[in-house]
Amino acid sequence: MNVDPTHRRREERASLAGRQSRIEVYVTTDTSSAPQKTGEARLYVMRDAANPDAGELYFTQAEWDAFVAGVKVGEFDLDESGNLPDPANRARS
Repeated sequence: MNVDPTHRRREERASLAGRQSRIEVYVTTDTSSAPQKTGEARLYVMRDAANPDAGELYFTQAEWDAFVAGVKVGEFDLDESGNLPDPANRARS
């Protein structure tokens, strides 16, 4: 896999179950692990480095941009109980 280490980011987070996760995101030009996205110049790959058997998520540039935009507006923020709020009750900006 062709990984550009300058695009590597790691973030330590506690999962909802209380076990440690280590989320890793990197950019690659090798699309062989995601054959449905072979026409893309590069992919963003997200995985839990503390649980490598859990698999990887592959994002195109457009998908990654949409994900980051959602994070910035709080689309994935959890409520007081640790759950995603009901989208029908969430105000859109």
